[in-house]
Amino acid sequence: MSISPARNLAAKLLNKWSRSGQFADALLSQALDASRLDSRDRSLVAELFLGVIRRRESLDCVLQAFCSRPLARLAAGGLNVLRLGAYQIIFLERVPTYAAVDSAVRQAKKLSSSGLHKLINATLRSLDRSLSEEVLESNEEVLNRALPLELGKWRYFDRDIFAGPDDDPAEHIGQVYSCPEWLARRWWARFDLAGAVGVALASVLRGPVTLRTNGLRTSRDQFLKALANMNVSSGPLADGPGVWARQMAPIQNQLFLAGHFQPQGPTAMQAGLFSQVQPGQKVLDFCAGLGTKATHLAELMDDKGLLVASDISAEKLRRARANARRLGISCIEFLLQDELPERFGPGSFDVVLVDVPCSNTGVLAGRPDAKWRIQPQHLQELARKQMAILRQAAEFVGPDGSLVYSTCSIEPVENDELTTEFSRECEGWVFDADKEYIPSVSPDPGAWHDGGYLARWRRGKT
Repeated sequence: MSISPARNLAAKLLNKWSRSGQFADALLSQALDASRLDSRDRSLVAELFLGVIRRRESLDCVLQAFCSRPLARLAAGGLNVLRLGAYQIIFLERVPTYAAVDSAVRQAKKLSSSGLHKLINATLRSLDRSLSEEVLESNEEVLNRALPLELGKWRYFDRDIFAGPDDDPAEHIGQVYSCPEWLARRWWARFDLAGAVGVALASVLRGPVTLRTNGLRTSRDQFLKALANMNVSSGPLADGPGVWARQMAPIQNQLFLAGHFQPQGPTAMQAGLFSQVQPGQKVLDFCAGLGTKATHLAELMDDKGLLVASDISAEKLRRARANARRLGISCIEFLLQDELPERFGPGSFDVVLVDVPCSNTGVLAGRPDAKWRIQPQHLQELARKQMAILRQAAEFVGPDGSLVYSTCSIEPVENDELTTEFSRECEGWVFDADKEYIPSVSPDPGAWHDGGYLARWRRGKT
C-alpha cells in the first residue's frame, strides 16, 4: 500500500508550519491551489492538517502515554507523522486503524532508517488497543481519560492520560481541550471551571457553517428555501441576520457565485448591525481586510452613500473588490490606508468601524493556529497597537458621528479595559454601548456562537 497523496501533503504542511510559523489557512490554501488533488483528497488534507493543529496538545499528551521515548527527543518530522496517525485513529471514525498505522510507518521509513518506523508502529498500536471502540457520552468520573469528539460524544482510554479537573483545573483544560495552559488559567480565573471548560470546548469543536444572507439579492426566507431545494440542512441563526448550514462547501455553491450570501461568523455579523449605518451616509471601514464586514455595511446601507474600505494590504483590497462585485455592491471605494488622508480629511465620515488585529481568542475553532502563536506578553503589545489604531481612526469621525471598535478576542485587555482607557483619555467622546460575545456550543445549530467584542462612541459637536 502506497502513502496517499493527501497524507503526504498533510505531513509536509505540518512540517512547514512547525518551522515557519506561517498562518495555517494561508499555507493550506497555497498548497491546495498548487496540487492536483481531487475534492475528496483536498478535504482530507484540510481535515488532517488543521485537525492536528487544533488538537496538538491533546495528541501529545496521549502519545507520550504510549511512546517509549520522550516526544521532545523526536525530530519534528517524526513527531508530526505520529500526530497524524494518532489523529486519524482517535478522531476519524471512517479511517480504518490499519490504514492510519500503515501510512505512518511508511512515512517514517522515508524519514529515517534508524528504527523510527518501529517506534511509531508500536506507539500507535498501543494507543489503539487502549482506546474505546465506541463513541460514548461524557462520564464525569473519568474525565482524565477521555477526549471530546463533538458535542456529547467522547472517546475513552483504558488508563489515566490527562490531569484531573480536581488536581489542576487549568492543566486539565489545556490537555483535554488542547489549548496553551497559560490561556486555560486566564479562562479559569475569569469564568470558573465550568465556564472555562465551555469556552475551551467551543475552541476545539467545529460548529455549522454560518452564512450572511445578502439582502441586496435575496431574503433569508428565500435563501433557506433555496438551500432546502439543494438538500442542504440549514436554519436561521438565533441571534443575527444569517443562517447555519451543514455539509456544505460554501464557495463551491452556485448561490455563492450568484452573490446570495457571504460566509461569516455569528459575532462578525453583529458588527454591521451594531454600527447602525444608514443609507446615504459616509462610512469608513478603517481596517477592512478582505472586506467581509465592509460588504455587510454596504448591504445595510442599501448600497446607497459612500463606504470607504481601507487597509494596509493591496492584495487584500484586490480580493475585497472582487468579492464586492460578486455581491452586486457598487458603493464601496477601496483605498490603501496610506492614501486615505490624501482623499479624506479629519471628520469626513458619519461612521467609522475599526476592526483591529487581535489575538483571535474568540474564534479559535476556525483559526486553530492562533492559540499556538499568541503568548501572554503579546496581549499587552496588541492592546498598545489597537489603541494606536483606534486613535488614528477616530480622527476621521465627524461631529455627531459614531466610532465603532471591534475585535474577535475575549481578552479584557483588548476589549473593555482598552475602551475604558480610550473613554478616559480621549476628550469629546460619549461612550454609547458595548457588547461581549463568549464562545458557546449548543445542541441547537442556530444557537452556536463564536466570541468577540464591540464598543461604540458618539462624537460631540465642536
